[in-house]
This record gives sequence, C-alpha cells and structure tokens, in this order.
Amino acid sequence: MKISIIQTDVSYKNKHENINRVTDLLATAKLIGDVVLLPELFSTGYIFNEASEIHELSENYGDSETIESLHLLAKKYNTLIVAGVAESIGGEYFNTVAVVDGNGLKTKYRKISQTTIDKQYFSRGQELITFEHQGITFGIAICFDLWFPEITRKYSELGVDVLLHPSNFGGEQSLQISQARAIENSMYVVTCNRVGADITKTLIGKYRGCSQVCSPSGNYLLRLGDEHTLATIEIDVDVTSQKQVIEVSLREERSVISNLINHTV
Repeated sequence: MKISIIQTDVSYKNKHENINRVTDLLATAKLIGDVVLLPELFSTGYIFNEASEIHELSENYGDSETIESLHLLAKKYNTLIVAGVAESIGGEYFNTVAVVDGNGLKTKYRKISQTTIDKQYFSRGQELITFEHQGITFGIAICFDLWFPEITRKYSELGVDVLLHPSNFGGEQSLQISQARAIENSMYVVTCNRVGADITKTLIGKYRGCSQVCSPSGNYLLRLGDEHTLATIEIDVDVTSQKQVIEVSLREERSVISNLINHTV
C-alpha cells in the first residue's frame, strides 16, 4: 500500500488557490499513492476572527465544489483522497474529513474532540468511521482526536490497520502522541500536518508540518520538515496478523483488564 502525504501551505480562506496547490503537487509528483492524505481543513485554514467566516466557507457535501474537485483528481490519478473540508448541513457546521475516490464521496468523518477553537465554530461529531481500500481497513482521527486514547482504542477494536490523521498543529506533543498511539494499538498512524500560518486580529496560528508515518512498532518510516511538499511511502500491512504488543494479544489482554477494572469497587 502506497500512501502520499500532501503537506501543504494553506492559502488563508482561498479554496480555489488551495485546490490549485494540491493539483500542482499531484501533477509534478513522480509517484502518487493508492491513498492521498491532506491536512485538516486544507481548503480554508483553521483560525478565524469570527465563526461566520468559516461558516461562509463551509460546504454541503451534496453540492460541494471542493468535493467535486477532489473527485476529479482522484479519478485522474486513480487514487483515494482523504482531506479536511469544513461541512455545512442543516444549519450545523462540522470539522469534517471527506474520503473521495473516482466515483465521488465514499464516506466522511466529523471531528469528535474539540479544542477551544473547534468549540467556537463547529458542532461535535458523534461517531467513528472505518472504510476498506484494497483490503486494508482505515480509520480517521482529526488532529486533537489523537490526544484521547479512547478514540484510537475503539478503532483498534474495530480492526483498523491504518489510522489516517489529518492535522493543524504547531506544537511537538501531537507528534509524540502519534507514536504512542501506533505502539499501544499495533497500527500504522499516518499524520499529515499543514505548514504556514493563520493570522487573525487576536491570534496567529503557526503550523509546524513535520508530517510523519509511524509503524505499529513505533518506528518512524517517514518524517518531513516544514516544506510545502508531497511525499509518498510504501507500507507493508499484514491484515492477517493478530494485533500484538511485545508478543501479547491486545484483544485477550484488554478483555482480562476490562473485566478486572469493571469489578473494581
């Protein structure tokens, strides 16, 4: 399975320019993966002066210019694109990631965890999603989601082999947490973080890039810097193997521990 990470420098509130930047990177890439991962809210930016700004930029996925553009790119390059696109539906707004292939929108995931920024703009997602592609089971966690082991643990129980992690962060902690989640759940964690900055009247959000791929054993298979770039890596996913940590079955040990904890007074 080949995965491409597009670590893009997001043009603030400029959806057309952001699509063009992704289009240009794909057009010049020597190799494009079976899956292409873009950052959280790649088409708009993340921090705004007023909630109304991101609400105006949000799109109904049933009639979305951005989703259609991703669909055409997925079809052209015979790939599956996973990208953060602000969603508007029924008067609510969500920090959402779309999964798009050559047939169009395949599924979507709405961010469950909420930073103080998310709470100002978005409703909270309420369910995890998994999807299969080329026989591999994928899950999605958006940025801050990874800080909550309950989310990743559930994905592990659902049989996820590769966790896709589109992000907008500036600190170091998310990179360390990504490695920890990979190890404790025996899964690949693929983090795609943006570069650049969002500049508002009261806050400047700077994004570090440093996108990375962690193996189930916690090894770094790919680590990027702070450049606007596309990178592709091949991972070897054994879907037949039982999930283990240090040769202990995760399923069996979790069951024992859960029973003990549940009986604790």
